[in-house]
This record gives sequence, C-alpha cells and structure tokens, in this order.
Amino acid sequence: MLVQGTNATAYLPQGGWETGTASIKVVPIETSSGLGTGGAPTSITTANIPNSCSSNSTTGETVCVGNNTDVYLINGTTLTSTLSSSATADESFSGGECENCGVVVDSSTNRALITIGLSSGGPGGFQFLDLGGTPAFETPIPAGTTTSENVSIDPVRHLVLSPNEASLYQLVNISTATAALFNNQLEEGVLDSAAEDCTTGVALATDEGTGDLFIADLTQAVFTPGTDGAPGTWTDPGSQFQNFPEFDDFSAGTDGIAVAPGTHLGVVTGEFGGNLEGVIQLPATSGTGTPAVVDYAAFTVPAPPTEEIWSQGLDPHTVTAYVSPNSHKAYAVLENEDFSYVAIIDIQGMLSAPRTGAHTVTNPIPAGIVTFVAE
Repeated sequence: MLVQGTNATAYLPQGGWETGTASIKVVPIETSSGLGTGGAPTSITTANIPNSCSSNSTTGETVCVGNNTDVYLINGTTLTSTLSSSATADESFSGGECENCGVVVDSSTNRALITIGLSSGGPGGFQFLDLGGTPAFETPIPAGTTTSENVSIDPVRHLVLSPNEASLYQLVNISTATAALFNNQLEEGVLDSAAEDCTTGVALATDEGTGDLFIADLTQAVFTPGTDGAPGTWTDPGSQFQNFPEFDDFSAGTDGIAVAPGTHLGVVTGEFGGNLEGVIQLPATSGTGTPAVVDYAAFTVPAPPTEEIWSQGLDPHTVTAYVSPNSHKAYAVLENEDFSYVAIIDIQGMLSAPRTGAHTVTNPIPAGIVTFVAE
C-alpha cells in the first residue's frame, strides 16, 4: 500500500471483501516537508470494488486487485492498465469472499503476487504478475488450502508466508522455476495475517480472537520435501505462541500485522472496529533459542479531527508499515472503517512513550506520535 521514495503515498482501496465503492484513494502522507504535507487526496475510479494494493518502492508502480479477477496497474494517480488474473473460484474468509483476495509486490524482482481462488487445486492459490516490460502473468500455484488473508514475501530467503485460519502456516519456496510448498499444521490458532523481520528471519502470524502472536525463526526451520507431488512440511523447534494480555481486548483479537522493512519494529491491529492497537519490538538476532517479542505496548488511537472515535478498518486488514525516506523512522499506517482518515504512527515513539503499567501507553499520547491525514 505504500510507495517509498522522495514522497510517501498510500494507495487505499475504498472497499473490502464485502462492501465498498469502485475506487482507489491516493493519499499523500509524507513529503520532504514532513508528515501530512502532501496535499489533497485523489480518487481513481475502477471498474469493480478493489480490496488491496501494493507498490514497488523502486519503480513507484502500484498494483491493486478487485474482488473479481480485475488487476489494476497504477502509476502516480493514473490507472494505466486493467488485467485479469487466473482466479476461477471464490476463497472464503471470516471477513467475506473474493476471487482476487490480496496482493503484495516484491520490489527485488519487480513481481506482484496475487492470492486467488481456484476451483482446482484450491480453494486458494498464488499467481505472480511480472511487471517488467509488458506485464505478464505466470502459471498459478495451487495452494491445496486457503491462503492467508494477508500474505508476505521474504525477498532474502525467497519465501511466501501464508498462515491461514485453519491453523496451517504454509511457506512457498519461490527460489526455483517450480515453486515448492511446505506446510506446518499447528494444533491451534486462527492465523489471520503474515509478517516478517527479513533481516533476522523472524516470522509472525496473528491469531484472530486472541491476544497471541505465533512467532518462528526461519533460520532454524527444518524443511522436508513432499513426495508424489504432495506439499512438504516445515517445522521450527523454537516456534511459539506468545501471549500479550494487553492485546486481548483488540476488536476480534490480533488480526492485522506489519513490520517496517529493514527494522525490528512492527504494528499489530484488530479488525472490524475498535481503537486499541499495539506496537512491537522484535529481537535483533536469530539462529538459536525461542524467538520472542522484546518489548510491546498497547495504545488507544485518538479520535481523528472530525470523528468521535477511531474505528479500525475491515478485512483485508487496513494496516501497513514503512520507513520514512526523510526521517528514516519506522511508521505504521492505519485506516479507519469509514475511509475518512489514515493514522500514521511513529512506532519507536509509541514504544518510548510514558506507560500506565508495563505495556500500556498512557493517555493522552504525547504530541507528534500520531498524525492524521484526511482521505
């Protein structure tokens, strides 16, 4: 959802898996003059309701997907092309149904990965779109299960991270011409979203309805190839569910998650309303032991200027994280339920703010940590 460069701009689909309008809001959130200085938002009309967007931070091109098979390519504020994925069925999630269900761009390879519904080999799958030259779709990769509500790509280890609501954490090795699937069937967990600190290989998944996060160290993971075309398995003896009591009261538990690239800082949110969210600090090293969050804090998002209360957005989760091209700080970007504001959170600033108790930020939050930008 973010373009990183001289300016930082959020591309926000004004829909979701169930409701919305057929448009994408381009919201300048940062310029060289600072946060909230980018001017008025711009709307891009689309043929169908979009549900998610992702940008190549190197080229500035943005890819958004519709609830149907539409794939929208955007440069700046211009819709340059509408393509069709190979989705052949709906995937069903707790938040709705979709043919195209999400997208993430791998800037290192200039490819977009779209999660899609498949009538054969599904119910979910993955399809890459090569963005170089004339954009071209690659052959779909059947997942043999549902995909995650929000997948993540590790460009260092060439893995797709896809934890799903059936307690299955799937990894897809995309380093070879034929992708290899590896499943880790956990005993518990409604795994909602994926994130990773790619500098250390510490991988995460949220656990809907709880205050937990699943945490694994991919540098310790053991991969066993499958036979006769079946997926392989992966395990990590050091993985764990870590509980955060202050996150128990998130709306629908831990749902959305993002780690700011190149940092150990992340954000965790609920969904379908609520104003209680969290920030986390991950370990700076990996390779031994059981990975765990080093520090965390729950905080209450203040009310935006013209709203009575903050209400976190719907599925797929309206949250991302980026590193400012100006200040080099790690920021989380949240969107509210009625598409009226984005909240930009200084993650380290929130972790360093005064606390009531060990892991709850004191209200009111100090000035400068939360910046609202109107949509």
